[in-house]
Amino acid sequence: MATAPSVSYSMTVRLEVPTSGTSVSELTTTVESSGGSVTGLDVTASGHEKLRIDVTMATTSTEHADEIVEKLRGIEGV
Repeated sequence: MATAPSVSYSMTVRLEVPTSGTSVSELTTTVESSGGSVTGLDVTASGHEKLRIDVTMATTSTEHADEIVEKLRGIEGV
């Protein structure tokens, strides 16, 4: 298993978050603090209450990617 995030285990997740000032930073902090590396972030839709964000990240394995996705789902409002 790789010890550092690798583009070999790159994935993009699409999430909807509240339009609060900290929502995007919560996503990137969760990925980075979980050992992943954010390689891209795109706002694909925005409204008064929600943003749709595509977060592309490098992880160390498919299992690691699954762990990060679960942590992202645990963020309030996601």
